[in-house]
Amino acid sequence: MSKKSRREEVLAAALEAFTERGFAGTSIADIVAALGVSQSDFAGWADKEQLLMELVVPLLDDLDATLDAFPRHPSWPDQGQELLAGYLDVLIEHRGLVIWIDGDKAVLHHATIGKRLAESNRRVQEAVRGDNRSTAARLGASAVLGALWRPLRTLTEIDADREKDAMLAIAMAVVSTVRAL
Repeated sequence: MSKKSRREEVLAAALEAFTERGFAGTSIADIVAALGVSQSDFAGWADKEQLLMELVVPLLDDLDATLDAFPRHPSWPDQGQELLAGYLDVLIEHRGLVIWIDGDKAVLHHATIGKRLAESNRRVQEAVRGDNRSTAARLGASAVLGALWRPLRTLTEIDADREKDAMLAIAMAVVSTVRAL
């Protein structure tokens, strides 16, 4: 087995363990056991923090790249809808991670990951509300994020690719309200 495919196995086992037990509740021994190898066979592969970063950084990079492709204040509805559609595409592509991250406080509060997620969220909220800093606009922008993230986590039985248009339509309905404030 090549090193790359072994690495993919390690990351898959880590994600499964983190999803089941949470990041804080998972030990390297749990991941080693899931792989069915000895601790000595695993030595040198990674520590838990490194596995966390290898799993989550591609999602964060994809979110940043999507947001970077649009102006800070996109025109609505066209550019704004394209931004939200691209953002949702990234969430769907990384759905397993999104489900885990959204429910794992240790990851959400992680010094690096939490900061990057918060920044991505801030950027989406700012794009939605524009210069309107009212409480109502901020609440609405937060609801738009919820319309994109929460169905992926709580409605795990849905085919996200098939329901993407409905999710986007709901988010855009909230955007319309926010933009009218």
